[in-house]
Amino acid sequence: MSDPDAVSPTPEDDQHVVAMRTRPTTQRPVGVAPNAAWRLTSAVDQVARALDRLVGDGARWARLTPGLRVAVGYLVTRLIVLALLAVPETVVLGDPIYYAHNLEKLGTGTDLMSVLHEYPLPAVALVGLPWLLSFGSVWAYVCLFIVLLMAIDIAFLRLLFRFGGRRQTAAVTLWLAAGPMMGPLALTRFDLVPGVLAGAAVLILATRPRLAAVLIACGAAIKLWPVVLLPALASPLRTRGRVLAMAAVTGAVIVIAIVAVDGVDRLLSPLGWQSDRGLHVESLAALPLMAAWSLAHGPWSVRFTEFAACEIQGPGDHVVIVLANVAAGAATLLVAALWVRAWRRGGSVGAGTVGWLMLTAAGLLILTNKVFSPQYLLWISPIAIAMVAIAPRGDTGVRRFAVLVLAVGALTQVLYPLLYPLITTDVWANPLGVLLLAIRDLALMACVVYAGRRAWTETSRPVRETTTDGRDLPDGPQAVINRSE
Repeated sequence: MSDPDAVSPTPEDDQHVVAMRTRPTTQRPVGVAPNAAWRLTSAVDQVARALDRLVGDGARWARLTPGLRVAVGYLVTRLIVLALLAVPETVVLGDPIYYAHNLEKLGTGTDLMSVLHEYPLPAVALVGLPWLLSFGSVWAYVCLFIVLLMAIDIAFLRLLFRFGGRRQTAAVTLWLAAGPMMGPLALTRFDLVPGVLAGAAVLILATRPRLAAVLIACGAAIKLWPVVLLPALASPLRTRGRVLAMAAVTGAVIVIAIVAVDGVDRLLSPLGWQSDRGLHVESLAALPLMAAWSLAHGPWSVRFTEFAACEIQGPGDHVVIVLANVAAGAATLLVAALWVRAWRRGGSVGAGTVGWLMLTAAGLLILTNKVFSPQYLLWISPIAIAMVAIAPRGDTGVRRFAVLVLAVGALTQVLYPLLYPLITTDVWANPLGVLLLAIRDLALMACVVYAGRRAWTETSRPVRETTTDGRDLPDGPQAVINRSE
């Protein structure tokens, strides 16, 4: 008896089967021993045939469930990242190895205050989790650390898949692409964690504001910078009280726990560490000195300091740091002005506006900082992609913004680690490296300017009607949190 649900083959399917049967295969001549070239050719041929069987003319791929297609996409993109990690970008493993060597000290009776004191204590707990399963092996720890970050990576992908609105496909695709574009750095720096927490907060703000506040508070406990996102998160009037209360409770619990474990000094040690740092070579403020150094060296030099960073030193560096601090103060005033506008229009502020406010605050913090580490792009890329997921129909700007952020991430990967000697060593110093650095910094500046303009525009708009789940009606320009319960 025939199956009534069976799909009849199409003429295209028949043609594909014939093509598969007649495809030439790589045959080893009789009596000839296999060599490396033959094995490689045979392997490539087998992979090609497997892909043909899976994809065919597109019909078989289309029959896969959306979840399975995402899983295949994740597997392919993250294998690319791991391949990059294994060959040209092994140097990025330096941070996990550094964590492991410091965590080893805990077994020798070293005071907790002396272990990774440049990071908040919750961050030490986070990076310490893989150490508990590593049996004291540094390389086992490195592998487990990568597995931990991949689990967080998958969790955010699942969240995009679940909470993404009309742009679910675009958001998921962008996050899959973010892996190869950001490179192995994304799986070897715990900066991914607060970035993902911030992106998740944007996704769930309309439906779970208390949990969104907890996520931001936990992100701030790990890396400090997400604290600048809290005023933006509290902008919507309907959820403001719940967000502030939950953030305050979560923050208080974390502070009390840190003080109870290792005292007030351990609570404040990350702040002192950051304030003592010099002018990082990748910072926007350092560009003029970097240009002078690359052209003539002269009195300027790039040194690897005790802060495990490359800093430029020489005439004018202290002046530039002062100017960067002034710029940071001006940026703070600008962000505060945006917060005031958003809070005054709290009834019409929604998840989209909150996202632009977050991107502006985090972006200005990066641009005006005297330190710019490559992993800082992990702060804003999850937020940008979460914005794509909640964007209403017709808002193409947010998708272009996210693509530009990923392009900045790809350029950052070219700079570090591939071309880093061009901007960090006297022997390899080259104006080309500084030119690429300038392009990267200016592209990021364009992103931040656009985010700021969108935040300013969004906080100027009148109140709009919304759906009950916190989104605009189909013709609305952004996702707005409804004022009514």
